[in-house]
Amino acid sequence: MEVLTREVPPDRLRTHPLHSALRPRAAVLCLLLAALAARAARAQPPPSTEYEVKAAFLYNFAKFVEWPADAFADSRSHFVIGIVGSDPFGPGIDRALSNKVVHGRDLDVRRFPDAPPASGCHLLFFSQADSTTLRRNLQSVAGSTVLTVGEASTFLDLGGTIRFVLESNKVRFDIDVASAEAARLRISSKLLRLARVLRGVRP
Repeated sequence: MEVLTREVPPDRLRTHPLHSALRPRAAVLCLLLAALAARAARAQPPPSTEYEVKAAFLYNFAKFVEWPADAFADSRSHFVIGIVGSDPFGPGIDRALSNKVVHGRDLDVRRFPDAPPASGCHLLFFSQADSTTLRRNLQSVAGSTVLTVGEASTFLDLGGTIRFVLESNKVRFDIDVASAEAARLRISSKLLRLARVLRGVRP
């Protein structure tokens, strides 16, 4: 059976009853698609900021470094990350590290605006400071079982262990292995392989 077809002129199509019936549905469909697109845009996570990335690195440093047993008062002691000087992380680091565990220990974040504590911390982040202040603060924890992390260009020269570096807008890090050994810390080979520069490595 042959089916006869014919084209309907565009001007007549606009007034066709079927076109009139579909027009409200098309409008609703467009609104629905727009709402879904807006929801999808909101669902996309914003790009991580520099210090969100650095907070994640601090947690991974803690996981891939081994502390001696006497670095903790007892089996229930928490693992403590301290921020010395001005705090560039803000509350974001507390949210990021909330309920995290390091080597079977609950993790705490503490802040020390002026100087590092005499004891009780296992990883200390030193924000940007003048060389004199930074040297004094690093010397105050020298010989203790503390992993020191900073971002000043002279950080490793002044005795620090890990220095953050921005390279092509990416957060990288350098490690001074001799500094870690002096603090009786064992850095995992996995972490060492990720370092941009290794210093103090025995030939």
